[in-house]
Amino acid sequence: MTLPEFRNLVRQEFGGDLRYMTPANVRDFLDRIHPQVDGSFTPGDRIYLNEPEGSYEAIVRDFLRQVLEMSSDQAAIRLWLYSLEMAVAGVSEIEAEKFQRLFAELGAGDGMD
Repeated sequence: MTLPEFRNLVRQEFGGDLRYMTPANVRDFLDRIHPQVDGSFTPGDRIYLNEPEGSYEAIVRDFLRQVLEMSSDQAAIRLWLYSLEMAVAGVSEIEAEKFQRLFAELGAGDGMD
């Protein structure tokens, strides 16, 4: 996939200014786009994880090392997708904390302690 193709796909999905992004549709987009970008997975195939690295930090270092070896288009796409993934993960964590506090408050007020 080229960078212009990727840009068009993103704009079709989320609008020209990305205003239609939500955590739910971003997750769906990421799930659909990764196989196209990787080019290594077809629906119905088994996924085999062969991760030689033993820590999160080592996995990220390996990913960044691989990106340095990619063409500019592929590197930009991978890094954009990675940053999107991190942004959605951050939003999801914040929302989870809000819901946890909300339900803790509701549970404290129902007399079922």
